[in-house]
Amino acid sequence: MHGDGLAANPLQMQPDTMGRRAKRLQGGPGRPFLKGMSGNPGGKRPGTRNRATIIAEELLDSATRRMLRRAIADAEDGDGVMSRFCLSRIIGPRRERPVRFELPPIESAADLKAAMAAVTAAVANGELTIREAWEFSQMLDTFIRAIDATEFAAQLERLETAAARNADDAREAGDAREP
Repeated sequence: MHGDGLAANPLQMQPDTMGRRAKRLQGGPGRPFLKGMSGNPGGKRPGTRNRATIIAEELLDSATRRMLRRAIADAEDGDGVMSRFCLSRIIGPRRERPVRFELPPIESAADLKAAMAAVTAAVANGELTIREAWEFSQMLDTFIRAIDATEFAAQLERLETAAARNADDAREAGDAREP
């Protein structure tokens, strides 16, 4: 029954229209398309969304007003969790606060010691939290790196200028020796 060109299921008795040669050109068993050649080469259109997500959003949108009114009513009735939830949506959590802190001026790497002493004293006095002090120390580190990079660039420029001057002097001295 395998060689007579009928379908795999003998009860269906349909002719095998695909043929063995056509199957070999496909991607293999369980892969109807060749690699890189799908049934939709363009892929999904940009912005295409999952049908289940769209339905879930529509259901939530239809119930949003009722849910919000119930949450506000619960908060007004004294539910502490709902009160915190509603206030957090109105105000939002404060992640950082402005810090009033007198930092001594920093002009060179030598000023780092005074700045770090001021940060440490502020933590000891309770003016700064440990996290704020750490952030100040990171800022001071970045500032000192910028100063070091600027000083290094100036030093390198001075050395290159001196080396060029020495090369010019050597060239002139070499020209004076030649007749």
